[in-house]
Amino acid sequence: SIAGPMYFKTVERARIAEARRMLGMIRMAQMRYYAEHGQFTSNMNELDIDIVDGKYFNIVRTVSTASGTTPNSTNKAIGEVKRKDFQDTYGTYTLKILPNGKVCGESGLPADLKKFIPTC
Repeated sequence: SIAGPMYFKTVERARIAEARRMLGMIRMAQMRYYAEHGQFTSNMNELDIDIVDGKYFNIVRTVSTASGTTPNSTNKAIGEVKRKDFQDTYGTYTLKILPNGKVCGESGLPADLKKFIPTC
């Protein structure tokens, strides 16, 4: 009974590694976009990368906070991914990346994941 929850938490952490990789790619593309246009884009399709959904997470194609954000912002996301619904313990939740590279989760993030992913 102890091993089960620990196993699922370890598997979920591995899945989150995919989300962090995707968010890092979005951040780098957003920084290039900012350098060229003087602002971040809220439309992820305008970035200079092929954005494809992952095995465990989908890219959020429109990030409303991105267009009004600056590189020094510490509370507005420039990219988001949403966990696919596998109808398991964790369900769906959204992870975001800030201009400074910090990854955070929405308030609906499962409690045992908040230990290593801060709430935005």
